[in-house]
Amino acid sequence: MLSRRRPSRSNSPRAGNNAEEQEGDESSLFHACDPSYHAWVVRYREIRPSRQLQPFIDRFWTLEHVGEGVAPQRVIPDGHPELILNLSQPFEFFQDGEWHGQSRCFLAGQISGPLLLRPNGPACMVGVRFHPYGAAQVFGAPMHELAGRFTPIGDLSPVLGRELDRALESADPIAPVEAALLCARNTSRSSDAVVPEAVRRIILAKGFAHLAALTREFSLSIRQFERRFDASVGLPPKLFCRMQRFIQVFRVIGQKPGNWVDTAVACGYYDQSHLIRDFKSFSGETPAVLLAEDGDLARHFLLRFGMSHSYNTAAGHSA
Repeated sequence: MLSRRRPSRSNSPRAGNNAEEQEGDESSLFHACDPSYHAWVVRYREIRPSRQLQPFIDRFWTLEHVGEGVAPQRVIPDGHPELILNLSQPFEFFQDGEWHGQSRCFLAGQISGPLLLRPNGPACMVGVRFHPYGAAQVFGAPMHELAGRFTPIGDLSPVLGRELDRALESADPIAPVEAALLCARNTSRSSDAVVPEAVRRIILAKGFAHLAALTREFSLSIRQFERRFDASVGLPPKLFCRMQRFIQVFRVIGQKPGNWVDTAVACGYYDQSHLIRDFKSFSGETPAVLLAEDGDLARHFLLRFGMSHSYNTAAGHSA
């Protein structure tokens, strides 16, 4: 259950598990109780969607924190659009040299580079992490037109916007949010069986899919495939493949820390400099700087891909 009151530092993961965490809710993927989290992170939780939503939603997550004296947080692209629902003060994002406030409920489209966020006071939010093609199935809009943008839900679907506003008034908003999204998906006309299968194969291949062969299997031209993929996912297929290869770096270095050259080869890069170019492109930093950053949003990303943020890689100093 999410609290609407100002988060208390005594509920911090540093202070030990609370009653909710001890319940062992089977719907939860995990509760973030890593002691490396700052004291202002009160609770972070990931929740499996119900079976009906699993074809287009990867997971729900909730985050509460105090938001005082927090440095800007770096978010790295991973190929998943997200729906963000704020129960408290929305974050701010940095763009064109200025900080801008986010809406209460919005769709965060695909990003292809680093994004800087900062809290604007105590925060309490629900996130919906779609599968790469999942948001298109709910909103029925061309996802490439929403890439790099934070679009208020009311602009995409006034009906869904009102339903989500009502859901956020609930003491436990996950169930009504699920109902609203399922209804929106059932009424959406967007349906493309090719793209989900293409995404599945690209992810299984860790980004090394042969796109020309894939399009032949689907009886499509390269241009037709690129157009449909871009509209459903919000990224060109080649860029999505690069992103999946980049994500593998975190898994490999988390399992076998200590050698960036071997990591580069294991993830399909020509050499270490090739890997570093992708790091700078997607994160804006070299591996050494990124993995040493003291940012909890980046930590969520690293934990999601099986790498502890406490790994202040010694090998990273040479990368």
